[in-house]
Amino acid sequence: MNYRFIRGLSQLLGRRVVIETDAAVDPFLARETVFEACRGMALSRVEREEALQKAAKKLSISVKELEKALWADLEENQVVRSFLPLSPAELIRQYNISLTQTLLFRAIDLDIWTKGDFQKLLWRILRLGLMYSLEDTEEAKGESDKGKEGSEGESDGKKEGLRAVHLHLDGPASLFRISERYGNSFAKIFPALLKSKGWRLRAGILHKGYRGKRILEFTLDGSEEAFKVTPEAALTPGVLPPEIQIKEEKGEYQAGTEEIEAEDAAYDSKLEQMFGSFSLGSWKIIREPTILKAGKHAFVPDFALQRDGIKVYLEIVGFWTPEYLENKVKKLKQVKEPVILLIDRKLKCSEKDFPSQEVIFFDKKIPANEVMQILRRYEEKKLSEDRSKLGEMELSLSGELINLEEIAAEKGVLPDALKEVVADRLAKAGEPEKSEKSEETRELEKYQDYVLLENYLIHRQLLERINLELGKPGAVETYADAVKVFESFGLDRSLYYPVLEQLGYKVIWTGLSEENARVRKTGS
Repeated sequence: MNYRFIRGLSQLLGRRVVIETDAAVDPFLARETVFEACRGMALSRVEREEALQKAAKKLSISVKELEKALWADLEENQVVRSFLPLSPAELIRQYNISLTQTLLFRAIDLDIWTKGDFQKLLWRILRLGLMYSLEDTEEAKGESDKGKEGSEGESDGKKEGLRAVHLHLDGPASLFRISERYGNSFAKIFPALLKSKGWRLRAGILHKGYRGKRILEFTLDGSEEAFKVTPEAALTPGVLPPEIQIKEEKGEYQAGTEEIEAEDAAYDSKLEQMFGSFSLGSWKIIREPTILKAGKHAFVPDFALQRDGIKVYLEIVGFWTPEYLENKVKKLKQVKEPVILLIDRKLKCSEKDFPSQEVIFFDKKIPANEVMQILRRYEEKKLSEDRSKLGEMELSLSGELINLEEIAAEKGVLPDALKEVVADRLAKAGEPEKSEKSEETRELEKYQDYVLLENYLIHRQLLERINLELGKPGAVETYADAVKVFESFGLDRSLYYPVLEQLGYKVIWTGLSEENARVRKTGS
């Protein structure tokens, strides 16, 4: 009889059992209360009964319930509440998945070829923090070449042409020192791969035998009957078996018994969670990765940072080997989009290892201020480009209240760049008229009717009507009264104070309430 096989099946079935402790109170509390009631040792039946009665009274339960609770948490006293059965075929399928995962712990590398939508598999790899590279396969080469010229220049770098891909992953055994967490993560991708279509894999497995260390080749593909999905497979949790934890002791791999987490938390690392919680001003942090073209390869950063048409990508370098680092450098050289690299100093690599100037080294905590300094440089560059773009652009001004942020979004420029250009045109429009009007002068005439306040252009006629309303006797005594006037004209709240200042009013606060804040005309 194959006892390893029987033990493996038993562990798989054990996951489907719900075992509970049947007790009126927590067994630990029951024992603690009884020992306190004894005040030493109960040497006779009478002393034992007295201690039990005293403890039961304190816990508000019967003596019989107390005696049952004392050792209810021992394995032999626990009860099976439920069991989710499965067919023999599905049990064998789960066993084969577990065996394959155990084998992958000893992999030095893994090559996966898959067709169709590989995004879920790639996202799983990213969430687990595995070291990978991705490229088009020869199977899709002819098709992808047709659209390569048109798609290569696109800034979003999506997955055009990537219909069939080759993923290469560095395995746990390729690291300088075996990492249990990395080993667990490496094995977790196999259930995700089983959900893909047209897949096959090849792994180099490190084997230690009496002849020493050897690299054995393991191959598998989606046609294997042992992994065919059964009707009930969807109900089976895709959790790693507890016996495949790997520990390194005296150079040998030994199976442990620690439980492996069933699912990743919201973030797969504390560093990602730390960065995801940052507030970067107007910059929006987007965690879902975008595939960027890097020649025939692909590069998927950890985050995208977006603001007013600017998009900067950010990568946090985790596990690495010299080969992985070299491949990452090669790919970064071919990525056209801006990428910021965050490097933990404990990885013992230097800035010269990376081609990008946007490299930040950190100790334990990610310096948000340094990230913002780099983002400001991109803002300044974009600001300069947008100013040049807008300088040659005619802006259509219509209406009494013009939202510059809406125009900026429509033109794909920064609001600050548009405000600077508008402010410059307003200043030129206010200059003394020349005897001969040029086309530029006629263009600037329409600006003479507007005033720039915050992110709005306000027509002088609208300001005049607001001023008349504010100046009516007894109409506006407090700031709350002024707010009602502004609301009747449909002004944005950001304009309340600037409009009051523009019209020569000041607000005198005597507390936090708008009802108590007095509005007075300057000089009155």
